[in-house]
Amino acid sequence: MSDQPRPLTRRALAQMLLAMPLARLAAGEEKEASPRARCLAATEPGLSSDERTRLEKSIAEGEKSLTVIREFKLPPDVAPSLRFQAMKSKKRK
Repeated sequence: MSDQPRPLTRRALAQMLLAMPLARLAAGEEKEASPRARCLAATEPGLSSDERTRLEKSIAEGEKSLTVIREFKLPPDVAPSLRFQAMKSKKRK
């Protein structure tokens, strides 16, 4: 076995991104709701204040996860996960 680090694969990246929210919970990080999360939670009718707070935190966590995904830059040598292949058109005569 070599001492060189393994290249980052899509599967490894997905595992890291899925593990991040669990790691934050284990670390005990408290999440503050963003204005967008508060606004979205406020539009849900019939929620108690406790349910609304949990929804705000859930939306805020999703926003943080999306930020991490959007900021991650893949190196140019990583091939796409699938290749686009146009379908043949059905021309009518």
